[in-house]
Amino acid sequence: MHSSWTLKWIPPDAAQSQPQPQSTIPRIAAVCCDSQVLCTTAVTCTDSICWLTPPLVPAEPADLVINFLLQHLRELLFDNGCERLLLLTDPAEDNRRLQHCLTTAGFQRLARIAQFQLTADCAKKLNWQSAASLHIEVIHLRQDLPAMPQDKLQALQSLVTGAIADSRDLSRLPTPGFQQQWKDWQLASATILAAVNAAAQYTGLCVLAENSDACPLSDTCRMKILWLAVLPDYRRNGIGSMLLRSAAESLMASPDTSHPVSLAADVDLENLAALELYSNCGFHRCNRILELWGT
Repeated sequence: MHSSWTLKWIPPDAAQSQPQPQSTIPRIAAVCCDSQVLCTTAVTCTDSICWLTPPLVPAEPADLVINFLLQHLRELLFDNGCERLLLLTDPAEDNRRLQHCLTTAGFQRLARIAQFQLTADCAKKLNWQSAASLHIEVIHLRQDLPAMPQDKLQALQSLVTGAIADSRDLSRLPTPGFQQQWKDWQLASATILAAVNAAAQYTGLCVLAENSDACPLSDTCRMKILWLAVLPDYRRNGIGSMLLRSAAESLMASPDTSHPVSLAADVDLENLAALELYSNCGFHRCNRILELWGT
């Protein structure tokens, strides 16, 4: 049976164009037998990371087909420069079969992620901490805006890479290259809230995005935190709280009133420092949990 299975890309015009790193165009990979499609997954490549959707299997034998898909897809993408494969699963669903297949294919569970939300009404009632000798610089990222001065861009890059490099919690998660990260933020028309100290140094930042084609949000979310970080030497000084306060103020100043719930953030449940920060700043955890799996 395996000898008649092949991995193909659909639609047909994608068959000769395999997904390459730094290509953000989703492709559908399918295990086929003659004219029958046995299993499919959507593949999106960013930088050196490829994101997969949970495989859809319309018929048995599901385990064998999923294993075939994952193993052949992994070999193909790695041969084309991919460094990591990642996918999100919903543990609320009966996905023990998928978890077994992922483990067999060399995937590991990297994180359990829950969404935290802050309503505008709750934000108004909070007594926020403030950090002395700091102010918040607001940077709007739009593709049609003039290029940012090189020195400022380099300072932000140092902040992002420095915050990632010294975080045990984040080290288990994929670390995108700064250029890819910046491109994604531009596509989402994100707003950066950057904490600046008395020496004119960036010490932390919060990246916000509103609903858009590049960053679709749920019906209960008006604005989302894409990234929140503070440099290691400046942590535990109220900078994170100050950034979240500025994010909440941006939410309350937003003219969009169509979404009843407000500001959301996806948090790794093993990142205890982040859980404490969001909880202390009035965020409430939602029920749904997603698991991140990766090679």
